[in-house]
Amino acid sequence: MRLAAAPISWGVCEVPGWGYQMPLARVLEEAARLGLRDVEAGPPGFFPHDAHAARELVRDRRMRIVGGFVTAVLHRRDVLEREFAELERRAAWLGDVGAEVLVLAAASGRDGYDAPVELDAGQWRTLLASLPRAVEVARGHGLDVAVHPHIGTAIETGRSIARFLAESDLPLCLDTGHVFVGGGDPVAIARDHARRIRHVHLKDADAALASAVRERRLGYADAVARGLFRPLGDGGARIGEVLAELTRSGYDGWGVLEQDVALRSRPSDEEAPERQIARSRDFARARLASYDVLTMGRVSVDLYPEQIGVPLAKVTTFAKSLGGSATNVAVAAARLGHSSAVLTKVGADGFGDYVREALAGFGVDARYVGTDERYRTPLVFCEIHPPDRFPLLFYREPTAPDMTIASGELPLDAIRDAQLFWTTGTGLSAEPSRDATLLALETARGIRVHDLDHRPSLWPAGEDPSRWALEAARRATVVVGNVDEIEMATGQRDPARAASTLLALGPDIVVVKRGLDGASAFTVEGGVSVPGMKVEVLCGLGAGDAFGGALAHAMLAKWHLPHALAFANAAGAIVASRLACADAMPTPEEVDALLRNQSSDERLRREERVERLSK
Repeated sequence: MRLAAAPISWGVCEVPGWGYQMPLARVLEEAARLGLRDVEAGPPGFFPHDAHAARELVRDRRMRIVGGFVTAVLHRRDVLEREFAELERRAAWLGDVGAEVLVLAAASGRDGYDAPVELDAGQWRTLLASLPRAVEVARGHGLDVAVHPHIGTAIETGRSIARFLAESDLPLCLDTGHVFVGGGDPVAIARDHARRIRHVHLKDADAALASAVRERRLGYADAVARGLFRPLGDGGARIGEVLAELTRSGYDGWGVLEQDVALRSRPSDEEAPERQIARSRDFARARLASYDVLTMGRVSVDLYPEQIGVPLAKVTTFAKSLGGSATNVAVAAARLGHSSAVLTKVGADGFGDYVREALAGFGVDARYVGTDERYRTPLVFCEIHPPDRFPLLFYREPTAPDMTIASGELPLDAIRDAQLFWTTGTGLSAEPSRDATLLALETARGIRVHDLDHRPSLWPAGEDPSRWALEAARRATVVVGNVDEIEMATGQRDPARAASTLLALGPDIVVVKRGLDGASAFTVEGGVSVPGMKVEVLCGLGAGDAFGGALAHAMLAKWHLPHALAFANAAGAIVASRLACADAMPTPEEVDALLRNQSSDERLRREERVERLSK
């Protein structure tokens, strides 16, 4: 499950007179700080009406809009055409900003959500007949529909939810709070109707206030103002059981953290909704059974010169960024929409604090970032000489905290349950990290990727990196490396011959990164290659890790190897054109856009060649 944020958690609501409306900039800033870089759209007008402007606004913040809540009166024939015209407009905007889901509530036709709605038989027939038309409208703009039971709408009570599920086959938005307040059982829905659930709004509710709303002793708006919706785990909706059922069913869509609030005035920092949302985020993360991607290995604080093409002695200013191969891969996976975490260690210093804060900001779970009091968080300085020279200077002496990870410290359950587990070669360069890395590979039950990640300067004299690379390969299902790294591991510089040596040890796939020349992948049945992407290289550092995160994304999606390599190549190329590692990791939309542009350019080149030949 991928966690996202909703503006209603900051008091932003479409109901007139709801309360103080937090400004967009603050909502996005706080959501990003919480690591929730995927957001719903909020009410009309919260984001710019111009879809291009809205899309650029979130893109500039490294965020995206994943869905939007839309209401429509679908049980009254006399207003259907007007309602569908508005639905068409909202769907067009959501499609243009890159959203995936239109969350549809069957509105009452009144302002607010205080009055009960009871449909007669004819109105139910009209509603059920109208819903498929709404689906077609959404599909026309590339959106899925998820029908949202909601207090004060036509589908609100346990009885009306059951009728919708029985008489329609449309996908559902499981809003745990609204289902609970309406008298339904969110746990039972998650268990019995798992295949119908396309989208989830995660919210908890105070049992006493929910009962008062359900029995019409208290209006909905008044109940919200009194704290109807609570941080996850603080109410009666049994959110832990809901999450367990969703995990058991393999639900991999969005889990939008919602805690509807009505603000009387601009909140102070101490009263900020951000604090409550953080509690819900932590509750959900703690109970989601597995990560899509869990990486293990190196972390650093990278210092990039802001003067390009000069040696370190001439650099006057640096830009700080999160770095380290395993860490970058986890960030890259998170940017591509996956739940991810990194298993590493930092020092008890300000840079260690920065690592944790930066990971949270990227949406990477930092719970497995340990602290070693003896050593300092590593720093890495680099020079930038485009297009292909980027020397590094590592500060990891006498050793780095991430090299002190011991077997007894491993979160074995998390490693075992991760869908994809990623290790790196630097972790093999010394004990106790070496034994821990090999044990972790043996423990993992999902896709096991070993990135050869060879940094000669980080290996002590007398150690044999080839020996340990081959030991890791014996435990992995996928081995990844560049041409220099596969030569280190096998003694063969030819990708096909090196891959043959590695495949004989047991991996299913060997992937060879060839930089500007593209990438290749080999199995026992043969190999495939894709060409490089044409971009203006600014800094090649981090490109391989972007490739790795995108490769993990493709493997989880079970793409064919040519598609997987092309997508990973494009992700790496994007980072090569930017200055930074973790901060530069692309979104799926950016990767797809580059692939489309490259395909278009190649098509034009082919047409030009044909035209020249025909003359």
